[in-house]
Amino acid sequence: MKTRKWQDLITPAIIYLVLSLLALIVVYPFIHVTAVSFSGRGEALRSGFHFFPRDFEWRAYRELLEYPFIWSGYANTVFRMVVGTLLTLLVTVCAAYPLSRPDFPMKRVLIMLILFTMIFDGGIVPNYLLIKELHLLDSRLVYVLPTAANAFQVLVMLSFFRSIPDALIEAARIDGARDMRILFRIVLPLSIPSLVTIGLWSLVHHINAFMDNLLYVTDQSKYVLQQVVRQILIENKLDPFTTATNLVPPAPESLKMASVIVCSLPVLVLYPFLLKYFEKGTMIGSVKG
Repeated sequence: MKTRKWQDLITPAIIYLVLSLLALIVVYPFIHVTAVSFSGRGEALRSGFHFFPRDFEWRAYRELLEYPFIWSGYANTVFRMVVGTLLTLLVTVCAAYPLSRPDFPMKRVLIMLILFTMIFDGGIVPNYLLIKELHLLDSRLVYVLPTAANAFQVLVMLSFFRSIPDALIEAARIDGARDMRILFRIVLPLSIPSLVTIGLWSLVHHINAFMDNLLYVTDQSKYVLQQVVRQILIENKLDPFTTATNLVPPAPESLKMASVIVCSLPVLVLYPFLLKYFEKGTMIGSVKG
């Protein structure tokens, strides 16, 4: 067995060192946020690096989770995550599959119209007037219906559908399968990586979105989590609640970091289970087509 010389170990050592530094750069902000969120007032206000909470307490989480509109915000966010993602996948598949078929009429014109929507937008005022005419103001449907169709996601799914061999679909037609059966029994099972990728994009969008809430919804019971947290951090909505309950408010920095953890928790829970599909779907959608 040939022994490896020390020169052969330099390149792997450098690669591992660089990757470790990059991993630390990526992970450290999350460590800092977690440490500050569990720190007391004095430690949270201390400048510098925070790797662990020296003065451990969870007052920020307790006050944040006892705020009554946090749970309704979570419920509304879960609603838009589930319903919005399913609706986006349905609309995306129904739009991309016909356009991927070579015999579909006027597909080039339709694709150009889809591309047109990526370049031009009506603006805030026309969008508000449209939402008002559709009677979606102060409705939870305003979170999911306007964003159900996304031009970029349709094009990604279209590229994936085109990568499926035509011979496979033609063989199914010869066996007597119709379009709907081909779609649900052949095309969609082969498209799971792309579906998961688009679903994850939609989930992240719905978790982070609050502008539609800010523009179209005034009923506080229908606020999403991001808007509730925005009220707490910017408009100090938590102060009257803590004053009424004779509680000392936590440090502002601890409350901010606890809010970051609370808002990012759904993505942190879902992402590890979807990672392998996300990587595969992204690569296929970007390389093929």
